[in-house]
Amino acid sequence: MRKPEQKLYALESVVDRGFEDVTEISEEAGSRRVHWTIIKRTVADQKSGKAMSASYVLQREGIEAEFPNLGAARAAVNKTIVHPEKLTLSKAEHVAAKGSR
Repeated sequence: MRKPEQKLYALESVVDRGFEDVTEISEEAGSRRVHWTIIKRTVADQKSGKAMSASYVLQREGIEAEFPNLGAARAAVNKTIVHPEKLTLSKAEHVAAKGSR
């Protein structure tokens, strides 16, 4: 008995976009703005909806570069995101904040 063929579908979504100013090495010595977009490409099973693979594609000036994770794609465009140590207050911090008012 043969196993039924797996049906897959592809999904693309824009994860991040931005620009960087690039200085030209020419007589004008000006700078130009280069826009970039990071797209997440996911291949998933049509029946279960489970993701089979995902990659991040950086599109800049008509050129695409593929990266295994979002951090690597953002590093390629010199974008770093600094997360605060604590995203939410603890219960004790909430009580202390209310008590000080």
